[in-house]
Amino acid sequence: MATPFIALRFRDTTPGVDTIQSHREIISSKGFVWWGWWKKKFEDEHLDALDTMNGPTIAYIVDRSTRRMFTAKVEAWRCGLLDGDELVAVPNYYVDERDRIFGWFKLTDIQACEYLDEVANRFGDHTLVPLGGKAHQPDRVAATTRANRSAILHLSDLHFGPDYDFLLQGETPAIGNTKKTLTEALLDDLGRIGAQNDIGTILVTGDFTTKGDWSQARRSSILAEFASLTKALGLERDQIVAVPGNHDIVRAMDPSNVDPAKLAVSNQATYEHELQYRVFCEELIGRGWKETLNYVRRLQLGDVDVLIGVLNSCTIVQTEWSEYGYIGESGIDALRELGAERIDRPTFKIMALHHHLLPVTNVATLNNKGITLSVDAPRILDAAQQAGVQLAVHGHEHMPRVVKYDNQPLAGAPQQVAIYVVSNGSTGVSPVRRPGNERNTYCIFRLSDKEMHLTMRELRPDGKVGLSLFSGNLDISPILPNAAA
Repeated sequence: MATPFIALRFRDTTPGVDTIQSHREIISSKGFVWWGWWKKKFEDEHLDALDTMNGPTIAYIVDRSTRRMFTAKVEAWRCGLLDGDELVAVPNYYVDERDRIFGWFKLTDIQACEYLDEVANRFGDHTLVPLGGKAHQPDRVAATTRANRSAILHLSDLHFGPDYDFLLQGETPAIGNTKKTLTEALLDDLGRIGAQNDIGTILVTGDFTTKGDWSQARRSSILAEFASLTKALGLERDQIVAVPGNHDIVRAMDPSNVDPAKLAVSNQATYEHELQYRVFCEELIGRGWKETLNYVRRLQLGDVDVLIGVLNSCTIVQTEWSEYGYIGESGIDALRELGAERIDRPTFKIMALHHHLLPVTNVATLNNKGITLSVDAPRILDAAQQAGVQLAVHGHEHMPRVVKYDNQPLAGAPQQVAIYVVSNGSTGVSPVRRPGNERNTYCIFRLSDKEMHLTMRELRPDGKVGLSLFSGNLDISPILPNAAA
């Protein structure tokens, strides 16, 4: 068999449709099928490689979520639209999306083959990888940021928009309204505990906005608030670490009028549901909008290093399941990279995502939107333990909670490190979106070459003194260079 010249990635995202089987059926009846390349907006076009394809060749087709791999005979490549009479060789479930598909591969055969990690691991967040020349691995490690400070400020679930509980920058309060801006309330409370000059990084675990509202007014109000907060704390924008929340991903505004199957195809074709968050993230922290949402940030805070596995748990896009979290292979790749990173100084390893890894409510209400846990939580926790993660932080259900995850090894497997899981609850949402009598909260993690200290505090919109929910050392010690060797 000839050496495959490209690898194409796919996933069965459309309810009731087996992607491979639907393409094979058309090959069986017509002798060939057109396989659509649903190039994401942030991907390269690779036209230099594709347009030089001369005659029949071979491609890999890879489903990383189920570890399946196939070889396909490619007879031709076409960029752009197909002719009308050619559409009969396109599977019905996405033929209506043909105008949004970047290019087509004419396949005459699809056969299962051995799954090759060395090929699959090259995708990152992309859907096509040229296989000629030197293997390219996705760059998942962001540049190091440094601060002569020792603390991380953790915020989550701000929900700018109709559910936001603070004043906006420049907003004039009505008579009798005692609310302050988020920056003013935080600075008031940080001052009470003597932490206003300790913050070296701001970590935000998603839901900047509400229901995917990335209008210019909403985007501007969020950026203005973070510009005020970073200035007040003496930080630069690259000292913010951000992960997406489910409300940051653009979804159907009225699920009752949406066919989930068609929505799945549409989103898979363009990944526009992520696009607005990606552009916002570039404006907020300076990370390019084309870069992967699963990566590793290295921070130098005082005498210690911090490695943060930044994970996108918002990859399920069908309307009725979008409350569930799912990390998938790209996030697992980032955790593997986290585990492989060098240890030069005393180092803490943290994992940050939006969705839950463990339950936080007493009773999870049964509904067709899901229970909001990451459906691959066991795999995420296993991969995190193998990478040496000591702390996981998240938001999502507006409930603060601190737990310690440990498990007993089976079948003689080595004992893995326990992980503290801190649910920050919500920092900025109004009472109508908080369960029961829960309050808005924020966390501070103070780090030294000996220990990690957690402070979790209530944050009141009027800036007055709130409750201290937790203040104490976590049973976490930094990883030392010689211990990691």
